Amino acid sequence: MDFKNIFYKIVDFVMHYGKMTYEFLFLDEKEEQSTVEEVQERAEIPEAYLQRFRLHPLQDAKQLEGRDEEIAMMQRGYENWKITRSPLLIVGEFGAGMTSLLNASSAIYPHARILENKINISNDEELVSELKNGLNYPEARTLKDLETLPKNDGEQVIIFENIERLFLRKIHGFHLLEDFLLLIHATKKDIFWVATINQYSYYYLNQVINFGANFLSVIRLQPIKKDIIEGIIQERNKGYECVYLKPGTSSGTLSQQLKNSDASAKQQLLKEDFFNKLHAFAGGNISQAMLFWKRSLAYVKEKRVYIKAYEPKPIGQLTLEELFVLEAILQHTSLSNNELYSILRNSNKGSKLILEKLMENDLLYAKTYEGSFEPEYQINLLHLNAVKAQIHERLNRNIL
Repeated sequence: MDFKNIFYKIVDFVMHYGKMTYEFLFLDEKEEQSTVEEVQERAEIPEAYLQRFRLHPLQDAKQLEGRDEEIAMMQRGYENWKITRSPLLIVGEFGAGMTSLLNASSAIYPHARILENKINISNDEELVSELKNGLNYPEARTLKDLETLPKNDGEQVIIFENIERLFLRKIHGFHLLEDFLLLIHATKKDIFWVATINQYSYYYLNQVINFGANFLSVIRLQPIKKDIIEGIIQERNKGYECVYLKPGTSSGTLSQQLKNSDASAKQQLLKEDFFNKLHAFAGGNISQAMLFWKRSLAYVKEKRVYIKAYEPKPIGQLTLEELFVLEAILQHTSLSNNELYSILRNSNKGSKLILEKLMENDLLYAKTYEGSFEPEYQINLLHLNAVKAQIHERLNRNIL
């Protein structure tokens, strides 16, 4: 039998009929077995609809949902500072909505200055440049100058995001972070400092420099409750009718229930099954929930949205080198190739090759920030849970 001819006949058939889901037959000549790989074409979703699910921080405190407890804790931290003069640390997972929470905190201290620290800072000069504007002390040239800044009338509140961007996991890579902590302690009588850090950096820094001891008040962002996440998604779908499709894989129980139900009951069953899968995937992380919804979009026509639950593909067994790269990125939020090389010290080209492979497998994405000369690499939130699981199991890191 001429398998090559069969293959091309199948391709011609598929191209002729233009189906959205294709099955291609490939022959493994060594094993003399056939395997089937499914290739899916995603329908184009209108941009106007996708804008409703953009992953961007909320600016309006009234739009923030599911963080009432954290807002109350920030209020208590502020009141405690007036007595203890202790800075506040907020710890959260990637995509947990930390920046949205900080924006909402303007209701507590409207005079606060937020220093949105997006790129890694590598020396005193860069840090002073970042801080002196927030502290309104343009004459400052060094961190020591900032320690003796002129006293202002009234209280100052400085929010410093992503404090993990002040260190690099290498010899002498902690000096800048330690200098910044000394600045906080030197000025905490006059300034209420609020710092944020991702939970993976917090775990690592506590192991190596007892980082958490510098903050009497620590708030850990908790997962957002299921009903609130569902409410947020339904709100963003206002004006659209959602139609839930049968998932690619379903339990025997669900299949049996669907057989014995009318159209309305089927939709309710499929909706419940969908959100169970969404919550299992996102675990209360609002950004992961939004990504799950967007990946589940099958088709949008006029005012009707067709939803088929996203099924993540296994990422496979990663090599130890790949896991070390991913762990380093988790600990720093993002890293450039040069920064990664200085941490792992394998080779500049070796680091780049690993990064390229991880990007091809959709585990990382590159982002070039304003003011940065080279791209920084971040973990793809769609695969964050799978990456964490392998780091936990194979490197014995307590990050779950």
